[in-house]
Amino acid sequence: MPGPQDRLLTAAEHEAAQLIVTLAWRLEGGQLASADRMLARLCAIPPNDVAMASIVLLRQVANGVAPVLRKPSTEVLGDLRGWLARTAPGR
Repeated sequence: MPGPQDRLLTAAEHEAAQLIVTLAWRLEGGQLASADRMLARLCAIPPNDVAMASIVLLRQVANGVAPVLRKPSTEVLGDLRGWLARTAPGR
């Protein structure tokens, strides 16, 4: 039986996830065209749906890179927390 982390995304969460990935892809490649429109669409989605989409995507990334890094996914997420703490504004 699938666990809560395996549940399907709602339509709004799925749209948010697609926008987040597309925005990240374009910004990473320096393609700023239409990023403002995509960001406006993302902002129109209820915050809870965007938050859930972000969490699901982050877990997918952590689980995807963990075997390559030979670390448990929780350690990968811990590394991300450490990076965020080091790069926090005002530090």
